[in-house]
Amino acid sequence: MKYIFIVNPESAKGNAMKIIGNIEKVCKQEHIEYEVCYTLAQGDATRLAQSYKDDENIIYAVGGDGTLSEVLNGVVGTKNKIGIIPAGSGNDFYRTVKELGKAEIESDVGVVNGKYFLNIACVGIDAEVANNVPLMKKKNVKVKNLYTASILYTFTHFKFKQIHFKSQEKDKKGNFTILSICNGRYYGGGYNISPKASLEDNYFDVYYINKLRLPSIINLLLKLKKGKLEQDKRTNHFKTNNITVTSEEPIRFNVDGETIENTKFEIKIIPKAIKIYHNAELESKFLSV
Repeated sequence: MKYIFIVNPESAKGNAMKIIGNIEKVCKQEHIEYEVCYTLAQGDATRLAQSYKDDENIIYAVGGDGTLSEVLNGVVGTKNKIGIIPAGSGNDFYRTVKELGKAEIESDVGVVNGKYFLNIACVGIDAEVANNVPLMKKKNVKVKNLYTASILYTFTHFKFKQIHFKSQEKDKKGNFTILSICNGRYYGGGYNISPKASLEDNYFDVYYINKLRLPSIINLLLKLKKGKLEQDKRTNHFKTNNITVTSEEPIRFNVDGETIENTKFEIKIIPKAIKIYHNAELESKFLSV
């Protein structure tokens, strides 16, 4: 079994490239058979992962949540496992994997309009904060300040849109501050929206909050950062394995760091669709630059 490292050289302004030498050094010390592949353009990580579809390897995503998402879409349906070397600006899904503390997780996978995702699909002000992070990168904001800068920018530009979501459990229409469909626990660079998410229960945790004014949203984000959103009486929560979201005008979903714009989103969960390999000791060595 080989370890395949798919590296995004652009992650966190080149952070992934800083650890490649260390990864190669550790693999040689541990007598691990390995290959290192580099992405040059969007979609490359998926294509590279697909090139190993007939093998049985551990394919590491070396980058952020976007790189992981691309690798996932090349691994689902194969015998390969996914590993994560967190080298992006957010690394949110890795936070969940680390907290669960399991060496191997047989993880559920979400699908939105035919695209696989591991972590969270959301629409609302939280989604727009994530969607605006690339804009902050273009403005040369430091990596550690990206999400704070995006929050400030989003507050001055966000506009509510009428949304209708429907599942077997709930059927709601209105303006929502947050509508988040969670497989993982964290998003937005460490905001703990779904503290009890397990990755293995065959369900999404769905959180929605009706339209709020700006001062209330600030208070809400503070609770969200601390993982205490469920304690707020304005928060609604339910579990489902299938949900449809529609709007008369295009809306922007953020799906594991990628923006998807449409008027209809069909979202379902595939139980135990991927195996996630988590060797905490080895990953720590890879990251010890």
